[in-house]
Amino acid sequence: MKLDLDRYVPGLLLWLSNKMSSSASSLYRARFDLGVADWRVLSYFEIYPWTTASAACDLMGLDKAAVSRSVALLQERGFLKSRPLGLRKVEYATTPAGRKQHDRIIRLATAREEALLSGFSPHERDALIGYLNRMLANLDAVREVGKD
Repeated sequence: MKLDLDRYVPGLLLWLSNKMSSSASSLYRARFDLGVADWRVLSYFEIYPWTTASAACDLMGLDKAAVSRSVALLQERGFLKSRPLGLRKVEYATTPAGRKQHDRIIRLATAREEALLSGFSPHERDALIGYLNRMLANLDAVREVGKD
């Protein structure tokens, strides 16, 4: 049996994600001196202020080391502020400079999303978002496949 790469959903999602991330990272580095992982982390803390880096990793499925590097960079640049949460955890939120940077990048990110979805009707966009959310909800079942 061979994969039909034109119809293998995990492969199609991976290619799309990798190509979007790669081009975004190049563009964001050139325009904002931040990579796509840094943008994701900045955006996460703009949406979920005063949460932990661990929570960001869990939600976005990012590597803890990559998030840690991004947090350090964003703090160094004055885009994130921190406060202790107990003895071993730290919470983060964006600073006014971080919000300003976020607002600059989000305009470009949403323009790229619009270009990606050009030709899709509003109904098709809603359906696609619904399908993607259903796939995200199925990830626990996917993780269980082959564990027996």
